[in-house]
Amino acid sequence: MLRQIVFLLVASVMITACTEQPPRFNHFDEGQQALSNINNLLSNQSSSDSVTSWPFSNEYLQARHFNYQGLKSIALDESQQAQLNYLIIAERYPERYFVWPEQRDVVSRAINKKDYSAQKLATWLELVQTQLMQAEESSLKLNKIELKLLHSMVQNHLTNNDDEVVHSALSKLEQYLSQYTPRSKLGLVGLANGKDWYQSKLNYFGAKTQPPLTWLSNIQSQLKQIAIHNVAFHLPTSHSTPLVMQFFSQDENVAGLDWQLEYRDPLQSKRELSAGEQYFWLVMMETDLGIHYHTWSEQQARVNLIKRLGVTKQEADWLIEDIILYPATSFIFSS
Repeated sequence: MLRQIVFLLVASVMITACTEQPPRFNHFDEGQQALSNINNLLSNQSSSDSVTSWPFSNEYLQARHFNYQGLKSIALDESQQAQLNYLIIAERYPERYFVWPEQRDVVSRAINKKDYSAQKLATWLELVQTQLMQAEESSLKLNKIELKLLHSMVQNHLTNNDDEVVHSALSKLEQYLSQYTPRSKLGLVGLANGKDWYQSKLNYFGAKTQPPLTWLSNIQSQLKQIAIHNVAFHLPTSHSTPLVMQFFSQDENVAGLDWQLEYRDPLQSKRELSAGEQYFWLVMMETDLGIHYHTWSEQQARVNLIKRLGVTKQEADWLIEDIILYPATSFIFSS
């Protein structure tokens, strides 16, 4: 079933490609700006006052695909090319079925735009539910932490939104999520083609191609050689940006293409880490592999973080959420 859906989606893009041409960019910045425009309800850095594209709608997916193709036609440096390759590979995987990313409050962002349309927001909320239902038919499901975060946002807006058409769409989505049964495995390995998706993330963020077992062996070897450190760090109140970005250089802002990293090039933006910070991120990488590849439960991941880092249960749970929402990003600090 999943293969049939993927085939139909790819065929749809190919048919559209016959009648439309990718945009012609003169340089990288133009392509980055085009992606920023279509991701304006997802990126924290969006400067647009208008709703230019609803996340993961058909129009969004087509525009994103064409922008990627447009970037392929211009000269890119090695790092820019690696970013683009990573994002193009991600088109193969089931992200499109999870229309509302749990780390972004799309509804609040939409309501604050000057051309906000309650009817369009309601239509998008219906798409969120429709795609989740279609995903279920292909055994693609949210895990319990993703479900909790999404359900919480829906309930919050249901309480605070008085618009009749939006309230109706939120109510239907809330009812659906209330009876939703999440997948048993927390990590990407619990999704169809999830291991391949995770491998692509490891290849990019780790800047090398090697299997998860090799990564784990190297990480655990390094942990044995480093004294345990108590690391002081600040946990934000939300997951609107991944924790890794707290460890990016504040002096350099190298342009990137991924809205999840606020259009910064992660491998060019990371700063030098202290010994304690290096230890912290090695533990995060170990836990990341445990969750996304070795099917660790929430309890297994929590125990590892508390034992290795001496964090509280609340802090460990926040770190687990960050690992689930931003798989493999910790591997930015693998070298």
